[in-house]
Amino acid sequence: RCSPKECTMILIQCPVCAVKLPHTNAKQCSRCKTRYCGPACQKQHWEQGGHDKLCRKIRKGGGAEQFYADKKYAEAVGAAAEECAEETKGQTCYI
Repeated sequence: RCSPKECTMILIQCPVCAVKLPHTNAKQCSRCKTRYCGPACQKQHWEQGGHDKLCRKIRKGGGAEQFYADKKYAEAVGAAAEECAEETKGQTCYI
């Protein structure tokens, strides 16, 4: 069973190799708190994975967990709005 903090984390895999991350002691970017399985993946993500271009944006968005939670939320709202619009053609859609 996971703790409340662990259960609410959405970033549970290394963004480079997709290995499951430990809940407490994963290597992380000091600026934006994106977590990695180790220093090699962190370095690869910075040099080849585009993290250098996203890092400041992620930090401004509240850190990795908040940034990606907000991104998933916006995607879900967009999908729900499209579905609602399809189902209620000509009517007002409330979400």
